[in-house]
This record gives sequence, C-alpha cells and structure tokens, in this order.
Amino acid sequence: MKILWLDDEIDLLKPHIMFLEEQGMKVIGIDHPLKALEIAKSEDFDVILIDYKMPQISGIEFAREIKKLHPNVPLVLITMVQDKEVMDEAYSIDVFDYLVKPVQPSQILAVLRKLEKDKIKNRAETRRILNYYNAINSLGNDWKDWLEKGRLLFHWMVESPEDELLKEELKTKNQDFATWVMRKYPELLNTPEVPFIFRIFQNHVFPLLKNGERVTLIVFDNFRFDQALELSKAIPSGYNVEIHPIFSVLPTATQFARNSLFSGHTPYDTERRNPGWTRDNLHEKELLEQNLIENGFKNLPHVIKKINSLDAFKQEIFDAGLPLEIYVINFFDMIFHLREAESPLRGLIENAEDYVKLCKFLLESSNFLEKLHTPNIIITTDHGWVKGEKPVVIQGGMETTEGLRFKFGDSLKALEGKPIELMDLKKFGIPQIARMLFLAKGYDFFVYKSDPGKYKKRYMGGLFHGGLSIEEMIIPLIRLKRRLS
Repeated sequence: MKILWLDDEIDLLKPHIMFLEEQGMKVIGIDHPLKALEIAKSEDFDVILIDYKMPQISGIEFAREIKKLHPNVPLVLITMVQDKEVMDEAYSIDVFDYLVKPVQPSQILAVLRKLEKDKIKNRAETRRILNYYNAINSLGNDWKDWLEKGRLLFHWMVESPEDELLKEELKTKNQDFATWVMRKYPELLNTPEVPFIFRIFQNHVFPLLKNGERVTLIVFDNFRFDQALELSKAIPSGYNVEIHPIFSVLPTATQFARNSLFSGHTPYDTERRNPGWTRDNLHEKELLEQNLIENGFKNLPHVIKKINSLDAFKQEIFDAGLPLEIYVINFFDMIFHLREAESPLRGLIENAEDYVKLCKFLLESSNFLEKLHTPNIIITTDHGWVKGEKPVVIQGGMETTEGLRFKFGDSLKALEGKPIELMDLKKFGIPQIARMLFLAKGYDFFVYKSDPGKYKKRYMGGLFHGGLSIEEMIIPLIRLKRRLS
C-alpha cells in the first residue's frame, strides 16, 4: 500500500512511518501542502493522511484540492480535537476516516487494514455485478431466456439494490421486454409449456392432489420476485425449497391476474365464460369451483380464505386439515394502495425500498411460516409492481376506466409519451371491455390532460401495477416440499 502523509511536523512522525514501513507499506512524508499537491499530480496513492491544522492551508482545503486531482482516493483526516463541525465538514467531502491526536501507529494501521478490507469487498462486489451483467446479456430472446433474465435481475436487485448499472440495465431490459411481449404474447398464451399464472393449478396443484397429497396454496397480492427471495431466507429447514419465475397476465392487475389464477384460463376466457366477473375479485370461490370440477375434483374438500388485515394474518393457524387449502393474503395490496392515498403511510412508506422493508418486517414478525405443516406448500402472487418515474399525458371519455398503469376506453389518446396501444384485445387474452386498451411500459404512469402538473406531482415516485414491466409480469412461484424425517 502506497501512502502520502502530509503534516507540517512530519519529522516528529518518523517512528510512525518506520512502523508502517515494517508492515510492508510505502510511505512518503511531506511537511508542506504545496509540495504534497505537486507529488500527487505525478504519482498515485492508495490513501492520503492529512493533518487538519497546518500554517499554510487547512487539511480540509487540501483535501478539496486532492479530490480535484484524484476523486476516488481515500483520505484520512488527523485532528487535534474531535469537533463535530470539523467532522461534518470532513464527511461532506467524502473523507474515509479520521483520527484524533496523539495518534498511535497501531491506530493508523487499523484504519489502513479497514481500507484494505473495503477494497477487497468492493472488488468482490464489482465482480459479482459484472457476473450478473454478463450472464443476463449472454441469454437469448425466447420465453425461457426472459424468465431467466428476470430471475437474475431480481437476485441482483436483492444483493445490490442501489447499484447504478442495475438501474440502467432494468430500464434497458424493460424496453426490450415490452417489445418482445407485444410481438410474442399471443403465441405464448397458446403454448402449453409456457408457465403462466393461469397454469399454476394444472402444473403444480392438480398433480399433487391426484397423488393423494395435501396442498396449501398461499397467494400474496402484489408481491414481487425480490420479496419472495427475501421471504425464502426465513423458510424452516424442514422443507426443500424451489423458486421458479413464471409469467403473470396482461393487464397485471388483481381483477385479471388473480381471477385468471383461480379459473385456470386467460382473462378473456374467464370473462367469456362468466360475463362481468373480471371487473372485480368477488367470484374467486366460484372460479375455483369451476376449475376443480373441470379437472375431476368435483367433491374435493377444500377451503379458500381471504386475509385482509395484519391481525387476521397473525391469528390464522393455516391448518384446516383439508386436502386443498388456499389463503389469499390481501393486506399487502391494501398497504400499497393506502400509501398512495392521503394517510399516515405516506410518511412511513416514502419509496419502494420502504415498502419492501415493511412487508419483510410484517412477514417476519408474524411467524406465519412456522405455522405451515402441510407436506406441500406453494407460495405465489398475482402480479408485481413498479415505482412510477415518468408521466404519460392522455385524454379519454367518461367511459375510461381507472388505473395509473392501464386504461380501457373508447376514445383514448396519448398527448405526451408513448403507451402501448391495443385494439384486438381477444388476441392478447384480454376481455374487450372497451374499444382499446392503453398499457404503461417500463416506469411510466398515466395522468390526464386536465391538470397534468397536479397529478404528476401527486403520483411521481408512487408504487403501481397493471402495466407491462419485468417487475410486474415475471412473478415468483415457491414450492416447498417437507423433507422425510
């Protein structure tokens, strides 16, 4: 490690320098800031130690000049007193650490060791990020590749949520994903191998029931893949765990996605068979009954329960003793929507990270995983969500439906921005509720032309679902199988 040490009394520090050199460090000691700046112009250093109080200029002034030359070099400030104002000023220019005189050689060594550890950690972090980036960009463009891209992006999100490359990659991949979905979605709906949400019962539940095994299905409303990865860390050790990415349906809204899950059909076919039922989620039991009868389980004892509050979630025992038990956890979505309303939650949940942390805390504090005893447990969701970052200004008639990420209407028109416009909804497995459908892509959200400034301000940074993005459409399916003792 190469060190530049600036102190106007550097001669008194020769024992310290000798100690560091015995530890394998190369130390250049300088007693004048101008000399130190000249050396720094021609040489690189791993760290620079700076005396705060010098007769020529202060250590803070010197640090600012060094940052102009070497923005990323770590600086350690050495002061006479532990003054709060000095510390605040130091950290404002990104000082790595500070020490208070009289300084012992062992203290300096400890700071340098900490710096080395941080560098090793940063190098490992960089390698991990590049591994994700390279793996994602090595994949092709079929449905399996997109599910794998989504899985890798969510793992990256959990490990490095603030990484700038991740944010750019999500934006780029969401553009590509929207283009791909619009081109391939009708074909995918008719390809039996593609794991859509409406095939969960066919692919995962019914085979177990046919073998005489009990199954518990837990459906979290509005629950992303990264949240499922966090949840999986708390799963009891008595289960084998598999986490698979699957596709939700368009629009990625509860009345379409969850009805599709229980009916075993696309939203279009669900509406065709039961007119009006995709306008809400009041017929999930009836849709499940139809699905069971169609697949030979007419007399199967089962239960489906909706849990709409945290108290009910904590009190639920999750063990009705039946072959098929289904629990729909609604209160996450309620928290999600309350956050957008005028409520105390707007202060509690200021961004997406706050929402994820709150959901994680509620799940961990409930201990619900400890209550699960069924041999086979399946955990999934109806759709994910995104943070709104870019308003799209639209106009429409009185018949236009509500929703910040999707709009049905007969006279929709985009005035600013480019939504996805669909006319042949049947082709995309969507009920023909109106003449056309607007879907927001990426991180867009819709505002009306009547007062766009007001609604931009209100909804910017909000958490939404219903549109077309990786975060909303690639959803988790967790399979738990109890290990044989």
